[in-house]
Amino acid sequence: MFKVTLISSAILALTAGAAVAQESQKLERIQVTGSSIKRVESETALPVTVITRDAIEKSGAVNVEDILRRLSVNSGQLSDSTQGAGYATSNANLRGLGANSTLVLLNGRRLAGHPFGSIGGSVAVDLNSIPFAAIERIEVLRDGASAIYGTDAVAGVINFITRKDYDKGELTVRYGAPEKNVGGKEHGGSIAFGTGNLDKDGYNFLVTANIKEQTRLEAVKQAWYSRHATEVPGSAPPTSFRAYPGRLMDIGISPGAYTNPGANMAACDPVNTVIQLGGKAPNGVDDVKRCRAIYAAMLDNLPDSTKTDLFARGNFRIDADNQWFIEASAARNHTTGRAAPTPIDGSAMKVGADGNYPNVRMPITSKYFPAALLARLGYTAANQLGADGKVAFPGFDPDGDGYTEIAYRSLDRGNRVSDNTNEQYRVVVGATGLFSGWDYDIGLNVAQARGTLNYSGYLLQEPFLDAMKTGNVNPFGPNDAAGVALLDGAALEGKVRQSKGTTMVLDAKVSRELMKMGGGMMAIAMGIDLRREKADDKPTNIEYSKGSHIGGEGSVPATSASRNISAIYSELSLPFAKGWEAAVAARYDKYSDFGGSFNPRVALRFQPSKEMLFRASAGTGFRAPTLWDVNSPVSNTNTADPQTDPECPQPNDAQGNPPALCNTQFNVRLSSDKNLKPEKSRQFAFGAVFEPIRDLSIAVDYWNIQKNDQIGVISGDTLMAEPGLYAKYKSRVVRSQTTKFISYIETPVENLGELKTSGLDFDIKSAVRLGSFGRLGVGFASTYTLKYELQNGKGLPFTDYVGKSLGGNPPVPEWQHTLSFDWTMGTWNVALENVFTKGWEESAAVVGTNLGVDKPYQVKDTSRWNLAVSYRGFKDLRLTLGARNAFDQDPPFVASSSYGSHAAGFAGSFADPRGRFIYGSVTYQFK
Repeated sequence: MFKVTLISSAILALTAGAAVAQESQKLERIQVTGSSIKRVESETALPVTVITRDAIEKSGAVNVEDILRRLSVNSGQLSDSTQGAGYATSNANLRGLGANSTLVLLNGRRLAGHPFGSIGGSVAVDLNSIPFAAIERIEVLRDGASAIYGTDAVAGVINFITRKDYDKGELTVRYGAPEKNVGGKEHGGSIAFGTGNLDKDGYNFLVTANIKEQTRLEAVKQAWYSRHATEVPGSAPPTSFRAYPGRLMDIGISPGAYTNPGANMAACDPVNTVIQLGGKAPNGVDDVKRCRAIYAAMLDNLPDSTKTDLFARGNFRIDADNQWFIEASAARNHTTGRAAPTPIDGSAMKVGADGNYPNVRMPITSKYFPAALLARLGYTAANQLGADGKVAFPGFDPDGDGYTEIAYRSLDRGNRVSDNTNEQYRVVVGATGLFSGWDYDIGLNVAQARGTLNYSGYLLQEPFLDAMKTGNVNPFGPNDAAGVALLDGAALEGKVRQSKGTTMVLDAKVSRELMKMGGGMMAIAMGIDLRREKADDKPTNIEYSKGSHIGGEGSVPATSASRNISAIYSELSLPFAKGWEAAVAARYDKYSDFGGSFNPRVALRFQPSKEMLFRASAGTGFRAPTLWDVNSPVSNTNTADPQTDPECPQPNDAQGNPPALCNTQFNVRLSSDKNLKPEKSRQFAFGAVFEPIRDLSIAVDYWNIQKNDQIGVISGDTLMAEPGLYAKYKSRVVRSQTTKFISYIETPVENLGELKTSGLDFDIKSAVRLGSFGRLGVGFASTYTLKYELQNGKGLPFTDYVGKSLGGNPPVPEWQHTLSFDWTMGTWNVALENVFTKGWEESAAVVGTNLGVDKPYQVKDTSRWNLAVSYRGFKDLRLTLGARNAFDQDPPFVASSSYGSHAAGFAGSFADPRGRFIYGSVTYQFK
């Protein structure tokens, strides 16, 4: 599973820490994430991971997602910082159940989900919305919590808690860059200022600001995709038949693959293309040659981005027991993602009403048509028949209409650029305190997420097809002024989408102790939650909305919808005997658009001694369909990866290469469903916390989650990659009535089958007093996933995804851990951590589709050591120098290009593509 030496060193370090005493801490009543009742005990019946501000500062983390990547419970996190595509959002993904199943809170209250939605897609909270400089601690509940919080809390809850009594001032500046000068540099800073003492002055006011800028990293400078030759012998790099210079589709050749192809003809670029052979040309001497584009060489592994956030909170004392507060935050994330230049052929465009793809045609009378080359190779306009009367060699104009079909990639237009600006604005006004023996907390929360998308580098289908028919556009080389003007006229540029999503919540809860029981005071909590959610997702360009842009995300219809939710909930703590506590909670949510959901939870905690604690919980959860799932009009997109048609209507060529239209990214059609049911879940967990010797804490928890009526789509990638699924849902693969090639794949959102996942969490902490050599803290947190079985459709057999990538669904690593060492001596601190993810097996279908070799590939483990050294020897200063990926480990090679981004050769959702990254920061405390 992982190296024995690594675990052995961790166990030795943890055991050594048992000889030293910890400093005593003052106990106070606090509210822990997952419960509405204030309590003294830090260890509850629910497993909660707490990340303190001190730990964040020592780690060298520069934003929220950087912190969460270190959590073993967070699997396959989607991140805009390490991926150059999509809508520039970062989402948590607890237990690998998807961003929609992880509830993200700020000070215990909701934020607005991202405003760019899609059918079956994620509309989760963008982690860039969290004010990084204001964080005091992060509490991660590793258990379902719908009985307290309602929808989305199926896999768990991440609660970001800000500073509340801060009365100092602090300024930090940061800079970092990869050791290899390839791009991906970071710089930024933060400021925090607090004033006032709530007890003495009657108020406390805090304001923070943070900025982080990152520069792009071009994929070609690292070429992680080029490792295919050594990792998968006999394979080709991940390529596409849509290459520059272009290809004559009727005869399957690229003029640029030949010497002396003619005037105005560019040669196949060895950096961006490979040459594929396809038998002999009609002259019997020359080979059939064509360029295939290494699309992974033409995009960015990391985007340009600028992230800023501003946070302010004021607490004001009413009297000794009561206070009111106001909280406001604003966040802005501007990211420029670059995908490969536009891929051009009929299958990259909208399917026509007749079910056929349009043909990209140029006249054979064009000055750019390679007539001399074709004559040299022996090609004719008409098909050439063999002795058997069958076509021996195809012609470049077989139907005699004066046109030939081409495919190419618009390198002369540059990258397809998605310029995203995402914003989140949030205001909370409320009061908290004690009234007549009841603790209360009431608040009005208004949050709005806004998104703006600008495009460049894209071409519109119909204007482009018309331009090609003039013969004045050169798909085989550089264009003259006339060709450039025609392409300019077909461009899609500027703002194409501007959307907003709003969440308004009025919540109130009260709690108090009721009576003494055998193990302590019985306590109760009750609350209400009135919420309104509204989506206003608006494309601003009609051609973009219709999906008329070539190689885009498909059609994006306007979606405007809203819903009202009302909920009541209660929780009861019953310490019925010494060392025993039972807790019962329940919540009922009523939705205006699909009905209600009742979700109970029971928990039990037993602590026979201060050295030992046992805990268990069981409950139900639910996830409501998104507003897009039930309201959005039909839209279209394409498969994430190229897929192979198992029933291709044409045979492979002499070299075994399938026809281009049988190995491509197929069109996909999405449809919503107003009759969707909510997704239901049942979960239980049990575990124990031991302190066998002082200063050594060992926690082990087993967790089990089962989902029913999963909301989702059987994606085109999943359907085409799994033979059993293809056989069952073959009717969803719609083919042209004339050519029999695939027109599109139907992928309606629906209530799918079940999902069953379970595993073990380990959390070990220790501290070692080293006398004059200071103090050493050691931590080891890991997740071992035992099962992740999924029914891709109702009634289908379960498929286990643990340690596997089968296409369509992301892999689920069997083991993840973070091992940390924290050594402090006087004014020095050294933090060392290892973040580990066990590799997985990519199926033969995944490898074959992407690299052309039909055999499975074992992805290697990801193991990265991060080091940070801090010095506080100068008055009011803290200096930090660190290295992420200190041993300069390459990201493991993968065959698939869809693990979170378009980038190929590494898994963007599991590993940062940069090698050793050196950074430094200076923090000045000015108050």
